[in-house]
Amino acid sequence: MEHFNTSRRSLATLGLALLLGLCLVTGQAHAQAEPHSRHCILLGMLGGQLPPHCTGESDPDELDPAVAAKLDALRLATVAFHSFDVAVAAGWDTAISECVESPMGGMGYHIANMSQLTNGGHLNHLRPEALLYEPTEDGSMAFVGVEFIVPPADWPHDEPPQVLGQDLVFLEGPQVWGLHVWLGKDNPNGIFADWNPDVSCQFAAD
Repeated sequence: MEHFNTSRRSLATLGLALLLGLCLVTGQAHAQAEPHSRHCILLGMLGGQLPPHCTGESDPDELDPAVAAKLDALRLATVAFHSFDVAVAAGWDTAISECVESPMGGMGYHIANMSQLTNGGHLNHLRPEALLYEPTEDGSMAFVGVEFIVPPADWPHDEPPQVLGQDLVFLEGPQVWGLHVWLGKDNPNGIFADWNPDVSCQFAAD
């Protein structure tokens, strides 16, 4: 595992404070707005990719309204993490994979919050164990989604763990239960698909 240099934290903490302040101001200004409206407003201000429902396009995933509402809350909870430095300052600071891709698509880098990952298998739909980042041509990291992870030692049950109304899948490679959720970059295969054909490691550092 690679632990990111803590020397970046002072600048990133300032960015986190500014973004949280922005969230607070925007939340007050749009207190009557639906949660998805608030995160669409924040994403627009931060320059993030807007999901289909923010642009008036139809969403290919037909989801139960309760699941859709939780997804909107998760989008709002992770909107500041479109900034990689802010995510690091907030505790998602440990790379638990190289940039991952396959003929089926990519996943990017998995950047974990170790406190969340080692909490005994307790899933919180607003605090994913890992954030997914795609390396870009200019050297920055683009937020593409999250992954909920449960180590098998923390799940001594026959049925799979669940979050957001979905069963986690046992991933043979890393030997963990996992569920990918593509919040930052649309996935033509579905928001909960394992691989995203539009994510690549083309610009990953050697």
